[in-house]
Amino acid sequence: MQARLIIDGSYRLARLHEGAWVDLAVLAGGARAVLPGGRPVDQAALEAAIEHAEDWLMPHAGELRGADLEVIDAAGDLDAGLQDVFSSDSRQWDSAQLETLFLQLDFMTARPHLAARLEAHRDTVAALVLLRELAHHAKLERVWLRDKLT
Repeated sequence: MQARLIIDGSYRLARLHEGAWVDLAVLAGGARAVLPGGRPVDQAALEAAIEHAEDWLMPHAGELRGADLEVIDAAGDLDAGLQDVFSSDSRQWDSAQLETLFLQLDFMTARPHLAARLEAHRDTVAALVLLRELAHHAKLERVWLRDKLT
């Protein structure tokens, strides 16, 4: 099964059904809904982001079980953050690789001198939390990143 997450100021989750994309959920506010501003990107903020992500995606996790997830990063913020924060140019992951990225993120949030670097990449942090939770709860097979919808 194929699924799609479009990041364009909001998060739009859809799945392919009989040749057409069917919207499952829209999270208005996107990254700001998952990781609200006004507090530093630290362990508490990361835990709260996980809860926000789970609240949004859990009603749809069963429908997406075992899917391949295509991520459309319309503004390029996720890709830029992956390169800047993690020095990664990967554009495809399995669940274990996403978990490894998340654990690196978790490590950074526990160290104030590293967490300070995350402030400029809040969109990346929020998207990684959401992707990790989707991969975990929906048992995604593969996640790949594209920069625009065609």
